[in-house]
Amino acid sequence: MDQLKAMSRSSQLLSGAGLLLFIFLFFDWQQVSVGGFTAGRSGWHGWGTAAGIFVIILVLFEATQMFGVKLPELPVKTVLLSTVLAALVLLFTIIKFFDDNEARHWPAWIGLILAIAIGIGGFLRWSGDAAHVWQKPAGSPPAA
Repeated sequence: MDQLKAMSRSSQLLSGAGLLLFIFLFFDWQQVSVGGFTAGRSGWHGWGTAAGIFVIILVLFEATQMFGVKLPELPVKTVLLSTVLAALVLLFTIIKFFDDNEARHWPAWIGLILAIAIGIGGFLRWSGDAAHVWQKPAGSPPAA
């Protein structure tokens, strides 16, 4: 529980909005009703597949950072990786939103808002919001 309290604002946005976007991708983003019959397409259809894959990677990566899972040496800094993943989620969600503009249903609007929140979280991460997170405070004893 201490990890949740220690999360920066960017981590909260990236993790929380990422989980919610993952859930809302299963709802119908396009829906048509004719004479009692309803048909729809979920957010996973088309460009939403790319957004969904990137949001899964983003949430899993944030979870590894939050719980201190040791990852192999990465060729880029974790700040850059989080930011790029957030930007890709935002980009593909916007493409999905505008590409499927016929019969748009309310979950598409929520998905767009969540993707914008993820983009804001990525910007906060890039601007140094999480510089202190996942590091021991000064004066704490070294790890044995």
